[in-house]
Amino acid sequence: MTVQLSGRKVLVLVSNGVDEAVMSTVQRDMLKIGAAVKTVGTESGLVNSWNVLSNGWGLYFPVDQQIGQTLGADYDALVVPAGARSIQKLGTNPHAERIIASFLTAGKPIVFMGDAVELLAKIDLAKGLTVTGPERSHQILVAAGAVWAGTPEHIDGALMTGESEDLSGFIQNMAAHILSIPVEEQQQIAA
Repeated sequence: MTVQLSGRKVLVLVSNGVDEAVMSTVQRDMLKIGAAVKTVGTESGLVNSWNVLSNGWGLYFPVDQQIGQTLGADYDALVVPAGARSIQKLGTNPHAERIIASFLTAGKPIVFMGDAVELLAKIDLAKGLTVTGPERSHQILVAAGAVWAGTPEHIDGALMTGESEDLSGFIQNMAAHILSIPVEEQQQIAA
């Protein structure tokens, strides 16, 4: 059975260098299951993805809103797609830290896909969290104070991390995770 996210407002946080395959699948699959997806980026207008297969720049994706104008309170869930170049840029952006911290504080669903989990270390929010992701991210997260789960996917409260060869399957699990925390409960936590 396909999980439906009808009406849920999902913020997809990106920068230039987001993984093209992951971003394409996130947008397509999230829209198919009814999520109201808004792409928020460090750049205005468009972000340029990175094509891992060709090892070069890939497709452009439209940005709905610039990161400096975005409030986490306006969204029900946060998704950060994989992409080392994107994560590097987001890791130096104070607005990315502000948005992620607001989701953590409010207990809203957050999903870091693949190497995006490294963003938690870059913005000093990893300490005490249990996370997983690609093996190359293991030492970075442990050094930042996180506990490494070492499983394909892991959920720690409202935080979901992991990676999968089956992106559509991962997105279904992500949708189930987003639905597992009712919007009303998020509002009570934030209050």
